[in-house]
Amino acid sequence: MILKETELVREAKKSKHLYNIIVAYLLVFLFMVIGEIIGGIVFLIIKTILKIPNNTPINFSLYLITGFLFSTLIVFLWVKKREKRSITGLGFCREGFVGKYISGFIVGVILFSSVVIVLIVTGHINLVNGLNLNNILPLIIVLPGWMIQSATEEVLVRGWLMNVLGAKYNITTGLIFSSLLFALLHFLNPNVSLVAILNLFITGIVFGLYVIKTKNLWGACGLHAAWNFFQGNIFGFEVSGIKTDVGSLMKLKLVGSDLFTGGSFGPEAGIACTIVLFVAIVILSYKIKNSYEKIHL
Repeated sequence: MILKETELVREAKKSKHLYNIIVAYLLVFLFMVIGEIIGGIVFLIIKTILKIPNNTPINFSLYLITGFLFSTLIVFLWVKKREKRSITGLGFCREGFVGKYISGFIVGVILFSSVVIVLIVTGHINLVNGLNLNNILPLIIVLPGWMIQSATEEVLVRGWLMNVLGAKYNITTGLIFSSLLFALLHFLNPNVSLVAILNLFITGIVFGLYVIKTKNLWGACGLHAAWNFFQGNIFGFEVSGIKTDVGSLMKLKLVGSDLFTGGSFGPEAGIACTIVLFVAIVILSYKIKNSYEKIHL
């Protein structure tokens, strides 16, 4: 069943301005570029004043926070001042937001762990280092960075873009074109491949469906944060081609076909990930269909 409208799309329709796909894409890039410029300046100022060394957890976390936070603030300002609507309309409902975030985080843990399980079962993973409890404190320091980074991408792509396009056209169009942009945002990442871009598009579909299912953005923010955090700092893989270099709870090595494992881009570029993502799409689509039918009985 194809839904034409959701609660968040109805919120987006309250905007004084609705944009076509090209203009909406350009605005997302504008939000990102301005935010990253401001964030880069703030990062250098704080890093210089506090004399934070490179390749440390606090440096990495600060980089993620300053590099992404300002883009979120710009979107908030744009929605409030230009579109004349509430920031809660992006999916940030006040009621039970902590529980919604934690639920999404748990789903993210299960989702990425499922990718790892597929790789283990098929013999495509070697254990390099077991549990390293000395890295627990660095991981705690890094987690807020992933939370801000992931939330910013969710605000830009799912909270704003998907629902604005959903209001202009329909939610299916919003879901597809927001997922396409999500994939394209990673196009220049190290060791990117065609399968990586395809999987990132499918990941965007999964995250978008989760927003549609839960009717809020908190859960998707938690899901995305867990996906990145567990990928890079629990299991020790590259995150979309990027090495974190700040330690992980364990270190797993991908072996065998890069097509199946994702190789140096990380599991996101492998068929193992594709399998898990398609299963997630089937489950979410089924749940959305059921909830929609119950509402319209």
